[in-house]
Amino acid sequence: MIKQDIKPLFEWAKENGDANIYDRILMKVMPYLLKENIKLTSEYIENTDIIEVPNDIYKIILQKTEELIGFNYV
Repeated sequence: MIKQDIKPLFEWAKENGDANIYDRILMKVMPYLLKENIKLTSEYIENTDIIEVPNDIYKIILQKTEELIGFNYV
């Protein structure tokens, strides 16, 4: 299974989004995370250097993050 690090994605979102962007992203992707038994919190995201998730989950988080920010992740 291919895994990708979502930490850079969340850092990008923090730079370009509002103060609650982590929580807003997590609310959008929570059903997918629960299905894969992945537990993420804003605090965990802030305090962890690497957060690897399966490629399909990465794509979902990327899509929802881009929707919330309003432009594509580069």
